[in-house]
Amino acid sequence: MGMNYLDKYVENPFVKENEFLSRLPRITPLPSFETARHKLPQPEWANHPVAIECYWKVWELAFANLKSPTSENGFVASYIDSAFNSHLFMWDSAFITFFGSYGRRAFNFQQTLDNFYARQHPDGFICRELVETDGRDLFHRFDPSSTGPNILPWAEWRYFQMTGDPDRLASVFAPLAGYHQWLRTYRTWPDGSYWANGWSCGMDNQPRLPEHLSPEFSHGHQSWIDTCLQQIFSARVLGKLAKTLGRSADIADLLDEADALARLVNDKMWDDTSAFYYDRQPGGNRSTVKTIGAFWSLLANIVPRRRLSRFVAHLENPKEFKRPHRVPSLSFDHALYQSDGGYWRGGVWPPTNYMIL
Repeated sequence: MGMNYLDKYVENPFVKENEFLSRLPRITPLPSFETARHKLPQPEWANHPVAIECYWKVWELAFANLKSPTSENGFVASYIDSAFNSHLFMWDSAFITFFGSYGRRAFNFQQTLDNFYARQHPDGFICRELVETDGRDLFHRFDPSSTGPNILPWAEWRYFQMTGDPDRLASVFAPLAGYHQWLRTYRTWPDGSYWANGWSCGMDNQPRLPEHLSPEFSHGHQSWIDTCLQQIFSARVLGKLAKTLGRSADIADLLDEADALARLVNDKMWDDTSAFYYDRQPGGNRSTVKTIGAFWSLLANIVPRRRLSRFVAHLENPKEFKRPHRVPSLSFDHALYQSDGGYWRGGVWPPTNYMIL
């Protein structure tokens, strides 16, 4: 049964700059793989025909999943489908742009993210999953599963590094800053650390909570290490965007937050005995679950030099993360590690492996 309720937004100033909210659909012809192939990087690797065949198959799949906006979904740009269900996923789409940028002469994969910016709420919220048939958010913004992980700034900064496109950088800065501020306002505990759940952190069923709680839908009142690290990384990448655009003063608060959060993570979420970063449980105790999410600390650049070699050594330990096919999402020494992957209980996933590389 539907319910009527009063819903008030605290409007974010950055959202008022978001030009995607008023953008009309930009429908571009969708190239086929056959017509695009000559515009794609041509690999040469002697005596590795299977690898070359796999490379081209990836592009073939990509071009088979291109779609155009419809009058029903109201999307503003042609896009690549996440190819999981009939929904467009935020972090899948962001990671797809990392390889899609190499095919930008054939199709602008980066504009996939425009459809998320065009759905930003007045307070800065962006839903992590959009329904492709009608364009609606799949979750209410205050649903714990509604959004994340926040890697959109990384995707845009990397695109800028490859293209040097200042116009796109200027257009995405405001929605990205507003979204980061929404997360800081509504996804933090009093100490400034961030919370998430299995769905919103992107690693659905990791055993990071007590057994009586849902690994997918509960936050457990704990500080989530990957989410904290992603927010540090997000703020620092936004700092690079802002510096390039001459807008550093506009996000000074985010840079201050990143420094404070880095200190908190290193003080409260690092265990020196095991040399690893962990979720922080209610009451201040650290979890003992070694998740691949801890390695976002390397991208966030918060690991003190004196700790670095011990921390990275976990990736070379066959009893932890050096498995026959690397890198598992959960350490091999966990009691609930599953040798068949078990989704995120040992599964080897391209996004998190790309993060580590």
